[in-house]
Amino acid sequence: MKKIFMRGLIALAPISLTLALLIWLYNVLEGVFSIPIKAILGPEYYYRGSGVLLAFVLIIVIGALLNTYLLRKLYEAGENLMHRIPFVKTLYSSVRDLMKFFQSDEARKQGYVVSFEIAGTRLIGLVTRESFDDLPKGVGEEGEIAVFLPMSYQIGGYMIMVPRSSVKRISMSVEEAMRFVVTAGMLSHTKKDIPK
Repeated sequence: MKKIFMRGLIALAPISLTLALLIWLYNVLEGVFSIPIKAILGPEYYYRGSGVLLAFVLIIVIGALLNTYLLRKLYEAGENLMHRIPFVKTLYSSVRDLMKFFQSDEARKQGYVVSFEIAGTRLIGLVTRESFDDLPKGVGEEGEIAVFLPMSYQIGGYMIMVPRSSVKRISMSVEEAMRFVVTAGMLSHTKKDIPK
C-alpha cells in the first residue's frame, strides 16, 4: 500500500505543482490587468481571461514600441531611477540581468555544464561567463571562467571563478544539470521519469 501511494504521489506531485503555479500566475495577471479593463470599459465588458489577454498584448506592444527613440529614452530614464533606489536597485538589476542572459546568444554560447575537482571532490556547475573585460580589474583573471554552483533543494548557489583548464565539459543540457543538482543527484539522465 505504501509503495502504491508513493508511486501515485511521485506521479501526481510534479503535475499538481506545475498546474498550481500556472493557475497562480494566471490569477495574478488576471487580477492586475482586469482593473484597467473594468475602469475604462466598465465591469459589464469584462470577461474572465481578458486580463491575461491584455497582459499578452501589452507585452508585445511594449516590445515593439521600445524600438522607437522616444520610448527607449523613457525606458532608460526609468532604469536610471530604479538604479537610484537602494533595495529596488539590487532586485531590479538581478532580474534584468537574468532575463538578458536567457535572451542573448551569450547564454547559448556560455550556458554549458562543466565538472571540476576541488580537494578530490568533483563538482558540477554552469559556465556563466568566459570573459571579464567589461568588469573592473581584479574581478576575473586571464584564463579564468565564472561557474555557478547551484545548491540542492534550495534556491541559490555560489558563483566562483576557476581556471578554464581545470574544468571538463559534460554532455548534458543546462536544464538536465539543474534538475540533477537541485534533486541532489536523484534524477537520472534519461527521460524515463515514470515511477515503477
